[in-house]
Amino acid sequence: MPVARKTEIGPIDGTPDKRMFWSSITDYDLRTGLCELVDNAIDLWTLENRQQPLTISVTLDAERQIISVHDNAGGIKHEELRLLILQR
Repeated sequence: MPVARKTEIGPIDGTPDKRMFWSSITDYDLRTGLCELVDNAIDLWTLENRQQPLTISVTLDAERQIISVHDNAGGIKHEELRLLILQR
């Protein structure tokens, strides 16, 4: 059955995802990567309207050259892990 008239469905948010902006930046260094991980935890925490306090810890192991970021924001889906890997 053909549509006889157009119906407005309401406004649509066309704001680009912030990942689009980050993908266009070429100087994505360690500090920026760490800040992005912390920002992602805050975004998820806010989005899911969590009640308990957000906890984020950054551990630097200079001897083993490892940086660990842990939070209680809820994690990331397995299929989105590739978005967290920084490539140079």
